[in-house]
Amino acid sequence: MTRRGVHRLLALVLALGLVSVAPTVVTNLLAGRSQFPVAWSASICAGYLVILAALLTQAVRRGSCQVPAWGLVVLGDLALAGYPLLATRADDDVPWVLALSALTVGAGAVAAPSLRGTLGLTSLHLALRGLLQVSGVWFVAPDVGVLEAVGLLVVAIAVSVAVQAVHDAAHQVESARTTADRAAAAAAAARAVELENSHWDGIVHDDVLASLSLTAHARDDVADRVRTAAAAERALASIDAGSTGLRDPAPVGLGETVSRLQDTVLALHPQAVLSTPPVPVGRLAPEALEALVAATAEAVRNAVRHGSSAGAAPTVRVRLRADVARGRFSVEVRDDGVGFDTRRATPRLGLAVSVRRRADVVGGRALVRSVPGVGTVVLLGVPLLDVTAEVVG
Repeated sequence: MTRRGVHRLLALVLALGLVSVAPTVVTNLLAGRSQFPVAWSASICAGYLVILAALLTQAVRRGSCQVPAWGLVVLGDLALAGYPLLATRADDDVPWVLALSALTVGAGAVAAPSLRGTLGLTSLHLALRGLLQVSGVWFVAPDVGVLEAVGLLVVAIAVSVAVQAVHDAAHQVESARTTADRAAAAAAAARAVELENSHWDGIVHDDVLASLSLTAHARDDVADRVRTAAAAERALASIDAGSTGLRDPAPVGLGETVSRLQDTVLALHPQAVLSTPPVPVGRLAPEALEALVAATAEAVRNAVRHGSSAGAAPTVRVRLRADVARGRFSVEVRDDGVGFDTRRATPRLGLAVSVRRRADVVGGRALVRSVPGVGTVVLLGVPLLDVTAEVVG
């Protein structure tokens, strides 16, 4: 519960307390047992009606209830203090103003939430009750008066403790919410930094380092110079595109996802065998799509670059699949190249940066399985935002 919720709750409680004593007051007034002049009684009752309206308004509109609470305290003490001054005669019956005592001290606990403030207001009210007896317009046995005073003190302390507990709970809730919001913001910022770092690391490895490696090993002939220039242009284009961030901040449909993956694979390896069964309707986060396309591209490049045997490129098979049950879109890149021993081989930079890390930072997963002489399988998966049973044709 927030602080606004606390104010609404306390306003509602005070309003109900005021309504609960209304029958007693109204009965006394209608029975003619009031010792107040009619004008004075009407003024006091009108004041309570105004306060009741204010409390109900605060309960509905989420405002502070301290002002109406102070109104209850002042009006209750004013009615009690005016009784011996305005009473027309002594009365053996309990004055109707005393029926408001519990409400007055309870409102004091709301108006002055500290225990010291509550006890101060309660002591003032008890002193006015004592003066009522001293004035002679109303008398009660001392032992009864003491019990009533103790009862009002207990009410005041109990309400004060309850109000403070509710305020403390609201403060803790708001503090926890603030802490959670800050933690979420920090986590989002850290994730954004990690995503950006992964994005640039992938560009450096996939394009810049590849261009530099090709330049270092280029021969002094026209064909090599053309390939080197083309690689440099791709690296510059990647850097330029990377500086603009993601192409589309909105989620991407699986139809466009499949199309981009197909274009990427065939551009790198025109002889690749693509398996694209019908996929359900769904979407990917843009950063997940970018990571999946880049990781798939690096897996295909690795298959061609490291899986070739005797100068012949391996057969590369790429399978796209949407797993509705697990809420993931997956890509399988399989080649029948030379393979390698995953237990002994030093982790390649391309697998670590361009494949595994890219999948990790978007909540995905990358698995690499390879057997020497058999080939390599790279499994990539990223989370789907939403899927339905409808199928894209």
